[in-house]
Amino acid sequence: MNIKNIFYQFKQGLYKTRIEFTNKLGLLFGSSKDKADFLEKLEELLILSDLGTSATAEIMNEFQQINFKEYKENNFIFFKEKLKVLLIDILNSTVSDIKINEDRLNVIMLVGVNGSGKTSVAGKIAYRLKKINKDIIIIPADTFRAAAIQQIKILADKVGVEMINTKEGADPASVVYDGISAALARKKNIIIIDTAGRLHTKTNLMNELEKIKRVIQKEANGWPLEILQTIDATMGQNAIAQAKSFNKSLGVTGIALTKMDGTSKGGIVIAIKKELDIPVKLISCGEKLNNLYDFKVAEFVEALLD
Repeated sequence: MNIKNIFYQFKQGLYKTRIEFTNKLGLLFGSSKDKADFLEKLEELLILSDLGTSATAEIMNEFQQINFKEYKENNFIFFKEKLKVLLIDILNSTVSDIKINEDRLNVIMLVGVNGSGKTSVAGKIAYRLKKINKDIIIIPADTFRAAAIQQIKILADKVGVEMINTKEGADPASVVYDGISAALARKKNIIIIDTAGRLHTKTNLMNELEKIKRVIQKEANGWPLEILQTIDATMGQNAIAQAKSFNKSLGVTGIALTKMDGTSKGGIVIAIKKELDIPVKLISCGEKLNNLYDFKVAEFVEALLD
């Protein structure tokens, strides 16, 4: 997808956030009595938009340095452009693309709490990679629910990719082992592993994910492993605690942010990057298989503020 289309999709998906944020930002210039009042209201807006304390503090420090008399307190365009630059700087410190090694088996493992959209994202990733002629196999490691296996099977069939057969109650690590063996035997390019949703506070369930990762590292030693955590954007600051826990247990390599079109607090992207230094790699905005987009910093910030 070209940059113009990505910007359009971001703008559509960020509609609620953009309207909420830019409307309130615009009101600051008409209602603020002086610099101190403006900065106080700006800080409140950033916090309420889920940018997080660290990113908000950095932005506020930069705004404190501005000579308001020189730019006039009602110069909306100047302050908006200044905010854009600061947000891009915060988000740009690491590369966020998913890299596919053409010469080796690539493993993509999806993790996250219940209802965060793992299975849907698995299907969407398979769809986009199949379109560029990758040979994919899906491993249904969410064996707690028969419905989960059925859901990913429906998606695999719809996309036209192979899925390892398994049964409800099977040991997830064993299913992953069998899946890797099958992928190697059939010379697949990519494995996509759909794991069971779990609360990040449940130690025994997190231990199971660690076991799956050990199996991957043993059986596909040295091959690219992408551990993507799906995060429901509507969770706001609760997502930070989730990401911390999963990252501590597994070493999350990237975030797939879901349900961006359902929240007015899209600033969580900035909070995740600033507080955890985990790059947001994918954004899901919508239910269709093609509603998954690479995260592009400049386009995201433009869509957020324009």
